[in-house]
Amino acid sequence: MPKGVYNINRDKNDWETPPDLFRLGCDFFHIAPILDVCATAQTSKCKWHYETDGLDREYNYDFYCNPPYNDVKKWIRYCYLQHVKHNVSGLMLIFAKTDTRAWHDYIFGKAEILFIRGRVHFYDKGIPSKNPAPYGSAFICYRKKI
Repeated sequence: MPKGVYNINRDKNDWETPPDLFRLGCDFFHIAPILDVCATAQTSKCKWHYETDGLDREYNYDFYCNPPYNDVKKWIRYCYLQHVKHNVSGLMLIFAKTDTRAWHDYIFGKAEILFIRGRVHFYDKGIPSKNPAPYGSAFICYRKKI
């Protein structure tokens, strides 16, 4: 395998959002989140971030979330509830598993959606994976009420 290229490991749960993809989501929805609710200092796409306990914190600012996909249902629900509670905008990058309860309960009719063409090559330590994600992905955007 070429140096600097990783295989997707389905057990790995902390893949990074590619910077160009993050910019695409922000530009498409005309949103500039300042709080990354699920990141490290090295992977955060925003001015501020929650490195731990993102499911136990308040989202008082427009936020971005690329959640660990083994627990994505909890993250979708929590992000939606924080959006409603604090009237903030939120951008999430998640698998496009549109048949799930989470999509029907917390996305359809509540968020704007951008389906991503092709499969995402997530990053690990700033380096793109060799193989794409095992499923299609989508950005969802919760809009604050003006």
